Amino acid sequence: MPRHPVPDGDRPLFPMPPLTEDGLAAAIRRIDPAAAARFEEEVHDAWRRAAREDSVSPVRDLLHRWAVFVALRRLPRRAARLRELERIAAGAKSPEAVRGAASEIRDLVRAARREVAGRG
Repeated sequence: MPRHPVPDGDRPLFPMPPLTEDGLAAAIRRIDPAAAARFEEEVHDAWRRAAREDSVSPVRDLLHRWAVFVALRRLPRRAARLRELERIAAGAKSPEAVRGAASEIRDLVRAARREVAGRG
């Protein structure tokens, strides 16, 4: 339990799930049902690649990438900021505006990667 109250926007919607197919699939379904279908398709593709390459790397890389997706979106304030930055970048009229949004998105992704790395 944190020592100080956490504003609702900073409170996770749910704990970071285990970095497994089942754990991530459940979290992705809660966050974005359309993305859950993409996740399932990519999991099957990763397992096919893993069998062809005789390596678990494709599956491990896929799980890590989707764990970052979950970490980015399980905190309401971070998810809202990501959506806003994506809108800004998509509608930007200048390269500077795109760079500014991209720089902040990169910071959000780095924070999510650190969160995922702390799990393993």
